[in-house]
Amino acid sequence: MKTSYRSTFARSTMLAVLSTLSIAAHAEEPKISFSGLIDMFYQSNFKKSATGSSVNFRQFDVTNNSFTIASVQGTAVMKPTAENPWGFTLQFSFGKNADILAATEPAGPNSALKYVQQGYVTYQGKNYTLDFGKFPAWVGYEGIVAADCDHYSRPFLYTLAQPIYHLGGRANSTVGPVAVSLYLVNGWNETEDSNAGKTYGASGSVPVGKGTLTLNYIGGNEGSSRVNGFGAGGNTSVHQGDVIFQYPISEKLKFTVNADYASATGLDAGDPGGKFYGAAGYLKYTASSNSSIGLRVESVNDPNGFRTGFAARYQSITAGYDMGLSSNSTLRAELRYDKSNLNVFNSSNGGLSNNRTTLTIAHILRF
Repeated sequence: MKTSYRSTFARSTMLAVLSTLSIAAHAEEPKISFSGLIDMFYQSNFKKSATGSSVNFRQFDVTNNSFTIASVQGTAVMKPTAENPWGFTLQFSFGKNADILAATEPAGPNSALKYVQQGYVTYQGKNYTLDFGKFPAWVGYEGIVAADCDHYSRPFLYTLAQPIYHLGGRANSTVGPVAVSLYLVNGWNETEDSNAGKTYGASGSVPVGKGTLTLNYIGGNEGSSRVNGFGAGGNTSVHQGDVIFQYPISEKLKFTVNADYASATGLDAGDPGGKFYGAAGYLKYTASSNSSIGLRVESVNDPNGFRTGFAARYQSITAGYDMGLSSNSTLRAELRYDKSNLNVFNSSNGGLSNNRTTLTIAHILRF
């Protein structure tokens, strides 16, 4: 029964995307844009853990002393027009990142949508748009695609405290200067829902002087007795608030802060609960048209061990340098120091340490 449901669900989602492609094919001169990138990196953990071993509590840069292809990505986008209100976004990704995201997918590590990083159809109304399919989470400042982030590695805040992707629907509109979105999805990091509840949320962005303030909310029942994208071993009611503030200090210097607070309550006896919260601050200096320098500091607290299994605090400071080798090629160098109040980080000889330093060199090629 489960296999039949997963297959039907995956086929239905893909048919929705393909039906939009069919509509586009019969519209007058549809304009479809194509792009792609290759993201690869090498990382060294100064704690000298074994080659290929896990750099734990990292999202995508999880291998030590090994050249890694994080993602080979291809994207096709057709935006709605006045003549044709339908559009679509279809983005495929192959490589280590896809394997990592699929590892906790309720539909299975080889689900039909494993390599679909984004895949949704869009309908544009008079003053709103509707999307349905798979898309990145609305909570948080950073995202799946490293090339679009200030730094190559994702912070603890992203890895431990925020969802990454969803499958469901969203509605977007603008009310005066405020951009508003509403969401109804399966759950955290799930193309197939692992429980009977749905996850819902909202987002609003408003200009504040030269800056932008974004307020996000996500709530619903997460977790399950089977594999699930939230990572909890029971059914839990989760409510989370997220704040992002971006401010251009000058033409070349940008400041950003992202903060989260979440509480979770077990729905049945023995189901897990707790709270987790944290914040990350960013400075990004664009030195020239082909180079930039970034700094990120953060602190994330998991006082009940709800997200990580350790009642611990996780802190990091990250310095990055981006250099454009050509118009479509970027070399990224990043030095990062992680610190915790407990021995939680993988170290040499199978041991654990309360700190670690990593150096990462990445190359991103766009086409």
